[in-house]
Amino acid sequence: MDLTQRKLNRSEWESIEVPVSAEEKEVLQLIINGTSAVNIKYNKDISLLSYLKIENNNEMEDYLYNKYFDERIKKLKTKCPKGGQTLEVGANSNPKLKKADLIRLDRNDVSRIPVVYETLLLDVLEKLMTCKEKGSNEWLLHYFTMYKLNKNTISNVNKHVKQLVANVLAKFEEEINMTTIIENSVEYIERNELLLKHADMMLYEHQKEIFTVMKNPHFAERLEKFMENKKFGDDDDSSDEDKPETIFKTNRETEIPSIVPKLVLYIAPTGTGKTLTPIGLSQQFRVIFVCAARHVGLAMARSAISMGKKIAFAFGCASANDIRLHFFAAKEYKKHRKSGGVGKVDNSVGDKVEIMICDVHSYLFAMYYMLAFNPAENIVTCWDEPTIAMDREEHELHSYINSNWRENLIPNMVLSSATLPKLHELPNSTRNFAEKFPGAQIHNIVSHDCKKSIPIINKSGYVVLPHLLSQNYDTILEIARHCEQNLTLLRYFDLNEVVKFIIFVEKNNFVSSNSAKIDRSFATLDDVTMQNIKLHYLKLIGKIKAETWMKIYTSLTMGRERRIPQNSSIDEKGNKLRKVVSIGPGVYASQSNAGKPLTKMMSEQIVSPSAVQEKDQGNSAIYVSTKDAYTLTDGPTIFLAEDVEKIAKFCIQQANIPVQAMEAILEKIEYNNRVNERIDELEKNLETLEEKSKTKVLEADGGGKFGGKNYSKKDDGKKNNVPNENNKDMNKINEELDKLRAMIKSAELNETFVPNKVMHLRKWTESQNTNAAFTSDIDDQTVIEIMMLKNVADNWKVLLLMGIGVFTNHPDITYTEIMKKLADTQKLYMIIASSDYIYGTNYQFCHGYLSKDLVLTQEKMVQALGRIGRNNIQQTYSVRLRDDEQINKLFYAEHDKPEVKNMNKLFSGEEVKTK
Repeated sequence: MDLTQRKLNRSEWESIEVPVSAEEKEVLQLIINGTSAVNIKYNKDISLLSYLKIENNNEMEDYLYNKYFDERIKKLKTKCPKGGQTLEVGANSNPKLKKADLIRLDRNDVSRIPVVYETLLLDVLEKLMTCKEKGSNEWLLHYFTMYKLNKNTISNVNKHVKQLVANVLAKFEEEINMTTIIENSVEYIERNELLLKHADMMLYEHQKEIFTVMKNPHFAERLEKFMENKKFGDDDDSSDEDKPETIFKTNRETEIPSIVPKLVLYIAPTGTGKTLTPIGLSQQFRVIFVCAARHVGLAMARSAISMGKKIAFAFGCASANDIRLHFFAAKEYKKHRKSGGVGKVDNSVGDKVEIMICDVHSYLFAMYYMLAFNPAENIVTCWDEPTIAMDREEHELHSYINSNWRENLIPNMVLSSATLPKLHELPNSTRNFAEKFPGAQIHNIVSHDCKKSIPIINKSGYVVLPHLLSQNYDTILEIARHCEQNLTLLRYFDLNEVVKFIIFVEKNNFVSSNSAKIDRSFATLDDVTMQNIKLHYLKLIGKIKAETWMKIYTSLTMGRERRIPQNSSIDEKGNKLRKVVSIGPGVYASQSNAGKPLTKMMSEQIVSPSAVQEKDQGNSAIYVSTKDAYTLTDGPTIFLAEDVEKIAKFCIQQANIPVQAMEAILEKIEYNNRVNERIDELEKNLETLEEKSKTKVLEADGGGKFGGKNYSKKDDGKKNNVPNENNKDMNKINEELDKLRAMIKSAELNETFVPNKVMHLRKWTESQNTNAAFTSDIDDQTVIEIMMLKNVADNWKVLLLMGIGVFTNHPDITYTEIMKKLADTQKLYMIIASSDYIYGTNYQFCHGYLSKDLVLTQEKMVQALGRIGRNNIQQTYSVRLRDDEQINKLFYAEHDKPEVKNMNKLFSGEEVKTK
C-alpha cells in the first residue's frame, strides 16, 4: 500500500481511463439507481413473453404454453404417473389470437428460442418429479432449488408454468425435513450453481440503510440559491469562509429546509460494495472521497469515470492550484488544436465536479475548493479506512488526520471501514462532532452480509472454527460472544464444518433449550440462508449442555480430515516416495514386477508415510512453487509477509531450477542490465535536450494527460517552433534508443519450473486432483518490459518467469504499475506482498497466506483476511495461517485496541502534537 502523499503520475492518469467490465457496470448502475429506490431488484434472466416482446393476455399465455411447454409436461406425466393432478393446468387448448400476433409467433422456431426462465423452472421440476418417482432422496435438492428460483424477480413468467411449480411445491411441502436441508446445505446453497447463477441483483443491506439515511431532496434548489448568492456577491467576504457556523447557516436563513448534520459510522465486510457507495451518494450530494491508499482512489476514479461521473483529484497538493480536473468535469477549457476535443483545462473552475478524490494530506485544500462551488449542506465527506496507520503509536499521517478532523467544515461525514471501531468505542469523536455541528445525528450502520465461505486453515492444514479452539466450555463461550460482536467473521466460518457441528449437537440432543433446535430457528425455506445457518451456529454454541462439551469437542476433533491434503507422493526436493510395509525392525518395499527384465527407473526414496507426516506437520501447503502448488485453485494467491525478500528467495530455492538453466537466465538478465544502463544514460541526455526546448507544448493533464498546466489566456500567444538542431539531436538519440531496446533479450523458464503448468503438474503431482489448479499467463512483451527495468532485483525477474509478482514500496514505479496491471487481469499465479498492502488491495484473490513474521493487531488482521474472496461468485477460497498464534489474535477479544485509542485521540477536536 502506497501511503506516499504525492501527485498522480502519467501511468496512473492513464489507468483511470480503462473502462471497467460490463459486469461491473451493471453493479454500478444498480448502486446509482438504488439511491432513489433502495429495494430495487432485477434479474438478467428473461421469460418467454419478454423475449418475444408480445402483448400479455390470457389467450397469449394459453397459446405460448401449448406451443412451447405442453408437450414436455405430457411426456413427464407418462414418465411420472404418481404426479397425478399435480401436473394438470387449465390452459385453453384452442385460444384465439390476432392474426398479426400469429404471424409473428409462427416466425419463431421452437429450436431457436433461447433458454428462457420457464425452461429453467421446468428442468428443475422434471428432475424433482423423476427423483420422487424413483424414491431418490435427491428430490429435496431440486425442491429447495425450485423454491428459491420461484422467488426470483422475473417479469411475465407464463402463468401455467408458475401454476405447475406452485402445485408441486404445495404437494411435497409436508415432506420437507428441515434437519436434512441444513445437513446438506453445502450442496444446496454453497455449491448450488443454479442459485448462484440466477440470483436477483439487489443492494446490500448496508447500502439500503445508508441511502435511506443520506437523503437530500432539495439538492438542486439549494445549489441554485447558492449560485445566485455567489453571482450577486453575497459571498464576497472570503474571511467568513473560515468560520464553520457561517458556511453551515447559509441556507438556514432561506426558505429551503436545511439538512440535519450527520455522522455515519459505516461498517460492512470487505468485498460488499462499500467503497462504491459514494458513487451512489453523488446522485444527491457532491462527494469528497478521502483515501490514504492511492490505489483505492484510483479504483474509485476508474469506476466513476466508467459511469460518466465528473471527478477531480487532489493528491499531494501544496495549495488548491494543484487540484486537477478530469476532462468530464472541465467547464472552461481550450480546445485541442488537432482533435478539437478538450485541450488545456482551467482547473480553477470546479462547478461541474461531482466527486473530488483526495489523499489525507490534501483534504483541506479539496474541502475549500468544493465549498467555493457548493453549499456545505450539499457536500458529504466519505473517508475510506480512516484507521489506516492507527495501529502504530506514531505515524506521519497522524498530524494530517488530526488537522482534517479539527478543521473540517462539512456537516455530513461518512467514516467507512470493515474494522471501524464501534459506536460505543468512539465517545470523544462523536461528542466532538455533535458539538461542532449542533443537532447532528449519529448513525451507526453495521452489516454482516455473508454470501460465501472463506475457510481459515491452520499451519497443519485443518479448518479453524470457534468450537475447535478449546476443551474449556467457558473459553468457547467467550469466543462465541466475541464473534457475535464482530459478525464480519461469519464469512470465515467454513459452512461444511459449521453444519457438522449443528447436526452432531442436534442428533445427540446436547442442546439445553428447545429454542436452539433447527425446527424452531428455521420455520420455512426462506430462513435457510448461509448467513442464518452461521448465526444459528453461534447461537447453538451458547445453548450447549455444559457437561456434554468435552464429548462434543473430542468427537469433532478426533475424526476430522485435513482440508488441504498432504502430497505424500513426493518430497520437497522432487524425489518420488514409495509406500512401505513395516515387518518389524526392517522395511519391505512392495514389488509388483518380480521376475520381469530389469529396466532403468527414476530414483525413488523409500520413506515411511508416518515419517513424511511427521516432517510435514505444521508445514501444510507451504511449498507453493512445487509440490503444494496444485492446492491453489480457481484464481491468484496473495502471500502477505513482512520480509518479502525472504519469501521470494524461498520460492526460487524450492523450485529446484537446475544450475545450468539458472545461469543461462542470469546471463541474459546481466546482459539486459548492461543495455539498460546505456538506455538510462541516453534517456537522461534526451531529457536535457527537451528541457532546453523552450517552446515545448505541455498538454493539460485534465484530459487524461500528465504534467500539464492550468489554462491561461497568456498561453494563447505561444508558438510551437522547436529549433531544428534540437530535433536532429533528439532524433539521433531516439534512433539509438530504439536499437538498444530491440537488443533486450527475453527469457523463459521450462514449464517444469512454472507452478501449475502441465509439465510442472506431471512432475509434482501423481494421484491428486489438479483440474482446478491455477497458473500464470504472462506474455513475452510483459517479460521484456520487466527485463528492461534497471532498479528491479534479479530475483524478482526470475520470479516473474515463474508467474510470481511482488508488491512492495518499490522505487521503480513502472514495475509496480506492471504488477498492478497483471494482478487486475489475473495473469499472475501469486503475488508476494508486504504488510503495507493489507488495506484496500482490491484485486481478486482466491487464496491467501499470512506469514509468521507479520505483526498484526486484530483490526489489521481482519483487513488482511479481506483481501481474499472478493469475487462475486462462490469459488474454492482459503486463508492459510502460518502461525497458530494468529488464530488467537482473531478469535479472542482484544481489549486495548490501538486503533480505538488513536482514533479517539486524533478525532477528538483537540490538536495533537506528533513527534
